[in-house]
Amino acid sequence: MKAFKCPKCGGDVKYDIAKESILCEYCGETINRDDYQRFLDENGLYATTLLTCPQCGGAVLSYDDTISTFCSYCGAPVVFDKRVVEDTKPAGIIPFSVSENAANEIYSKKIKNAFFAPDWMDDAGGRRTVGIYMPYFVYGAHAGGHFTVKGEKRTNYGSYTQVNEYSVDFDLDAQYDGTRFDAARAFPDAMSESIDTYKTGKTVPFKTAYLAGYYADGGDVAEENYNWLVKELVCNDLRADGMTTSDGIKLKTGKIESHIELETEKTLFPVWLHTHRRNGRVCYSAINGQTGDAAAEIPIDKWKYIKVSVIAAAIIAVIMNLFFTITPKTFLIVAEIILFLFGFMLRKLHGDVYVRENHMDDIGYTGIHKFRQRAKASGKASGSTKSSPGATAWSFEIPLSVRFAGWYKTLIGLAVFAAVLLSGTVLDVIYYAAAGISIALAVWSAFDIIKQQNLLASRDIPVFTLQRGGDGNG
Repeated sequence: MKAFKCPKCGGDVKYDIAKESILCEYCGETINRDDYQRFLDENGLYATTLLTCPQCGGAVLSYDDTISTFCSYCGAPVVFDKRVVEDTKPAGIIPFSVSENAANEIYSKKIKNAFFAPDWMDDAGGRRTVGIYMPYFVYGAHAGGHFTVKGEKRTNYGSYTQVNEYSVDFDLDAQYDGTRFDAARAFPDAMSESIDTYKTGKTVPFKTAYLAGYYADGGDVAEENYNWLVKELVCNDLRADGMTTSDGIKLKTGKIESHIELETEKTLFPVWLHTHRRNGRVCYSAINGQTGDAAAEIPIDKWKYIKVSVIAAAIIAVIMNLFFTITPKTFLIVAEIILFLFGFMLRKLHGDVYVRENHMDDIGYTGIHKFRQRAKASGKASGSTKSSPGATAWSFEIPLSVRFAGWYKTLIGLAVFAAVLLSGTVLDVIYYAAAGISIALAVWSAFDIIKQQNLLASRDIPVFTLQRGGDGNG
C-alpha cells in the first residue's frame, strides 16, 4: 500500500487536528491538506486495507500499513488478517476536532465523577483507545399527499356546548432532514445514539486525506435496513389530532399515513472509542470526536458499594432509634418494603440485560426484520421492557423465567411475611426472625443488583460471523 505516505520521504503521515494539515511523523514535513489530496488523486490511491480481527471477526478500514495492534471492538491484542478492498466513497465527513489527549481527559473526568466506578477503569495501561470514523446513514424524507380527516368545533353557549363535526380536506408537503443511524453492525446502536450530538453543518466533502492516522468502519448494514424506521418516525410526527385550523376546527384523526420518499447519504462521523476487556466481558466508552460528548459503560465496584451501603445503613439505624420507637412488627414491614423495592429493580434489570445480551434493541446488529418481529410480539406481552432505537420507545417480550429470576427472592420474603401475619403470633422473636430472613434476602438481592448492573454496563466478547457486504444478518 502506498496510501498515506509522505511524498518527500515515504514515511507515515497523520492528519494534524490543530494545524488542519498533514504531518509526516518521520521527517516532520507539513503538507497542506488540499495538496496532499491532489497527491492521492494523482496517484490513484483509492484502495484501502480491510483489517479483520481473527478473534471476534470485527473489521475496520486502515489507510496505512498497520499490521499488529489491538481490536477496537473486542479489545484483544491481535495480528489482523488484512486484504486490500475497494470501499464505497462516502458523501461527506466530519473531521476530528477533539485530540486523543483531550478525549482521554474527558474520559478520565467522566470516570472520576462516577462514584462507584472500579479503579481499573481509569488505568491507562488497561485501556485501549482508537480514533475511528463511524459510518452513518443520513436520511432526508419528503412526505406529501391529499388527505381528508375528521374534525370538530365546539362553541359554548352559557349552560350548553354546541359541537359541529366537519370533514377537512388538505394537502400535505413536508420535508424532514437530518435523521440518521449508524451503519456499523459492530457499533452498538444505544451508544451511537448517546453521542450523536454532531453538528452536521460542519460536514465537508469526503477526502481520504482526513483518514490519515485513523481507522474507519466501512459499514456492513444496508441503508434499506432503517427505511421502515425512518418512515415510522415521520408518520408518528405527522399527527392531525390536536391540530387546529384557521377556522377553529380541531382535527381528531391520529397519525397521517402519507406518501414518503427517502434520500440517503453515507457520512463518516469521528469517534474516540475506548475498550476495556475484563473477566471475559468488554466495556465500551465512546467520545464524540467533534463535540467531546461522551457515553461510557461503567460497572459498579462491589466493595465500594458495600462500604457506602453499610455506612448509610448504620447512620439511618441510629437516626431511627433516636427519634422513633420501632416495634418488631414495624421492623418486619420496613424489611419487606426494602425487599420489594429491590425485587422491582431486579425485575427491570433482568429484563434489560436479556434485551441487551440478545441484541434485541440493536437494529444494526440483528437486522430490521428480526427487530420488527420482536417489537411486534412485545406489544401484547404483559411482561416487557422498553428500549429506544431511533429515539422511539419499543417494548420487547421478556420470558416468564427471566422475570421470575428477578422476583423470586421477593416472593419468598412475602410468603414468610404472610405466614407470620396469618399465624396471629405475638412473639417478638418470630417477627425478628422473619425480618432477619427478609433482610438476608434483601442483601442477596443487592448483590444480584450489582451483578445485573455490571452485566448491563458491559458486553459479552463480540463475535461477528458476517463481514461487510449488505444486510445479510437481517
